[in-house]
Amino acid sequence: MGTDKAFIEVGGTPLIAIALSALAGASQRLIIGGSDPRLEQAAAAAGARHVVDRWPGEGPLGAVATALGSARHPVAVILPCDLPAISADDVATLVRALGQAPSSVAPPASVFTDQRRHHLPLAIDTRAAALAERLFKSGRRAVSALLDETAVVDVAAPPAAAADVDCPEDLWPPG
Repeated sequence: MGTDKAFIEVGGTPLIAIALSALAGASQRLIIGGSDPRLEQAAAAAGARHVVDRWPGEGPLGAVATALGSARHPVAVILPCDLPAISADDVATLVRALGQAPSSVAPPASVFTDQRRHHLPLAIDTRAAALAERLFKSGRRAVSALLDETAVVDVAAPPAAAADVDCPEDLWPPG
């Protein structure tokens, strides 16, 4: 995109504000990211807390491990900041789905699935924090590595909830 996606505006609202709004019902809201002062400002404006990614630029699993290690509640919802249509109802759907996880010693997780399994957004039991860190330190960088070792519940993706923004055309389609 050529710029930090968190601050790209959709309908006059930065993508980071859309993600924080989708997490409005959460007991704790964290922004995981680098040291950009705008992240601290966005967190303060939303009553959230900015946590510096322990492994910036090293792939999404590092950010997930940072979030899980900073969480103070039994369930964490991990949202990337590039989901312009995510809503609080979508987040609630993922959290409710955790209760449908098969009985297992592995921590439960839930993700959206349509033609494919979306690794993010993700609702996950925070007991997965040590697992995420171990996988990251072993050289794994993809969230799929974590999902391979959890009890995953696939949830039918609501229209557009898992559609991420990878290029300007994803935000402003021609015609």
